[in-house]
Amino acid sequence: MNEKRRTLLKAVGGSTALAALAGCISTGGDGSDGGDGSDGGDGSDGGTTGSARLWTDLSDAEDEALTGYIDQYESETGNTINKEAPGGELDQQLETAIPAGDGPDSWIWAHDWVGRFAVREDPPFLYDASDDVDVSLDSYTQAAREAAQFNDGLYGLPFASETAALYYNADMVDEPPETLEEMVAVMEEHHDPENGQYGLSFPGVDPYLASGFIQAYGGDLFDEGTLEVGVDSDECKQGMDALETLYKYMPADPGYESQIVAFSDGLAPFAINGPWELGNLSGEVENLGVTTLPTVDGNHPRSYSGIQLFYFSSMLADADQSTVDAATGLAEWYTTNEEIIQTNATEQGFIPVLTDVVDNGDLSSEVQAFARQVDHGVPMPSHPGMNSVWTPVTEALERVFNDEQDSDAALDQAASEIREAL
Repeated sequence: MNEKRRTLLKAVGGSTALAALAGCISTGGDGSDGGDGSDGGDGSDGGTTGSARLWTDLSDAEDEALTGYIDQYESETGNTINKEAPGGELDQQLETAIPAGDGPDSWIWAHDWVGRFAVREDPPFLYDASDDVDVSLDSYTQAAREAAQFNDGLYGLPFASETAALYYNADMVDEPPETLEEMVAVMEEHHDPENGQYGLSFPGVDPYLASGFIQAYGGDLFDEGTLEVGVDSDECKQGMDALETLYKYMPADPGYESQIVAFSDGLAPFAINGPWELGNLSGEVENLGVTTLPTVDGNHPRSYSGIQLFYFSSMLADADQSTVDAATGLAEWYTTNEEIIQTNATEQGFIPVLTDVVDNGDLSSEVQAFARQVDHGVPMPSHPGMNSVWTPVTEALERVFNDEQDSDAALDQAASEIREAL
């Protein structure tokens, strides 16, 4: 969700179990017979080939890898996938393109848009592929298959989970910190902004990335079960104290690119970011480590986690069957291909949600660290009301970071704005 991702990611999760599919999705075509995805579940309906548009907003390393996989899919199936990066915020591009009839047939994003877009009717934004997908949802973890569904509809297929964790430069950090106090001690040692040295690289005004600390004491920014806004709760205000401690050690510009470069250039011992940066940072930081977020007063930060999906766009409703087959076929082939999922875990830090890979025990220490943080965190709400939370909280965090407003007052204002919008 990086600023590109949620801005972001907002990631990713869906805290309550979404409705189960009405009716059975048949098994078969799951691409798991040797991991080559060539078992017939390729979307090539009886030899007929089609083309589909796929929109993405990925890091450079992720985009390069996906391009190679799409080439492989096209070679195996004869289908054509036109991968495009529309630029700007992806949801805003969709808001313009789909009503104009010029949207993609599929796009990649975290699951938090499922509820928001599934309820859109004029025009619809998502396509229920329950009758088109030929793969068992049992191939995926429970959280992943729930994230792809809403009100009996199947609106995408999942391929990875993600959340924010703590990166560290092992050349600057003897032992990864387990507590916030230990982390502060290391940051104090390195923080020297007048000489371009910092304690922490952290886009900390992004609510998705900051959520773990805000929710560390048990507060929830938004409870999609009760639809209660908890931004101004005592627990979230307590969590803001921890977040403000981290703000003291960041570069002055909280923007994503300004923050990540401090760590990648060896100018900060720590970074807080998602697994989407693992591929890039591995090439920049020689002795890179990843661990869970440090505890706050004994509490594990409850970071939002998200499930990455191939979404099925409403453009498929009026498309040729060959286009439907090409779009859904790519999603089936990619998300059930063990070799792809394992490689993504190794090279990109993607946390697998394909059960055969989850259970094989062959994950790197970095991916295991992200997976442990997912266990400490909470799924990102996918209820449409969550869309009203992001901007007010972002603006509140910006005001606090820039010393324009006290944190309690900032959260009170954000909560008021959210409740008014709901």
